[in-house]
Amino acid sequence: MDSLALPAIILAFAAGLLLAVGSSRVMLADRGTIRQRLRKLATYSPTTEETRHPAAVRAARTRDGLRSGWSARTALQLERAGLQLRVTEYMLFRTLAAVLGFLLVAVISVGHPVGLIVAAIVGVSCFMLPAFVVMGLRTRRVRKIEEQLEQMVSLVSSSLKAGFGLLQSLDQAAQQLSPPLSSELLRVVHETEVGATLEDALTAFGERVESYDLDMTITAILIQRTVGGNLAEVLDNVGQTIRERVRLEGEINTLTAQKKLSGVIIGLLPVALVLLFFAVDPEYMSTLFTHTAGRILLAIGVALDVVGLLMIRRILMVDL
Repeated sequence: MDSLALPAIILAFAAGLLLAVGSSRVMLADRGTIRQRLRKLATYSPTTEETRHPAAVRAARTRDGLRSGWSARTALQLERAGLQLRVTEYMLFRTLAAVLGFLLVAVISVGHPVGLIVAAIVGVSCFMLPAFVVMGLRTRRVRKIEEQLEQMVSLVSSSLKAGFGLLQSLDQAAQQLSPPLSSELLRVVHETEVGATLEDALTAFGERVESYDLDMTITAILIQRTVGGNLAEVLDNVGQTIRERVRLEGEINTLTAQKKLSGVIIGLLPVALVLLFFAVDPEYMSTLFTHTAGRILLAIGVALDVVGLLMIRRILMVDL
């Protein structure tokens, strides 16, 4: 057996052992939490406020819990991404992906020191990849909601003009729209049906989605319900504002499309040149990978390339 194969096997065994211990701790933590909640329920006595407005109190406690704690923030991100996963399941999946990625590369490299370093990098990448996937899903879901928002505002305004109440108008809009906005509107209606106030349900809706256009719409509705006025007219003005924002965003994307493409081409140009030189003279380019100075220069070049791409992207970002 190779002298480096034994450390690799020991490391793989340690990783599997840590995974098993972590999984057991996660499951035991969940059971302990359940036991604590059951003990609290056994000696629980509701207050006067909870007796009068139980759903409102629960909604307020949920929002307060979502504002603090890493676990609560992770749960909120999963909810914003539209994933029906618990935090423990999500973290277990990330840990399992990291361990499997590490072991796969370690086994392929047969315990070589460089292979173990690459395996560690792959393991960390596999651990972080689900987080980026969740961020992408969240961004896509928010974008879909924003695309449907102008239609939702128009439908609610038309229903109000026809004589329906706000809650009925939201329900009618939910029936005519498609997910994800329809499911969120139905959730608002359901929360009000079980006892929460419409203000609390709308506020929770805005916190779940985290969209500027939606926050503007909800703020307009809440202000109208406080000071009064013609809500249909207010929503028409909000819809016009949203349409103008969409039009300006489209114009900005059109004007910056060429610059974005130029940034991508500039970022990929060094990679293309390296591949071209490798094809022409591999021995000449191998200096970058075989000598210490070449590796340092290669790392600096990659870092500067990434920084340049990020700077170009930031310059082309226009906040409306």
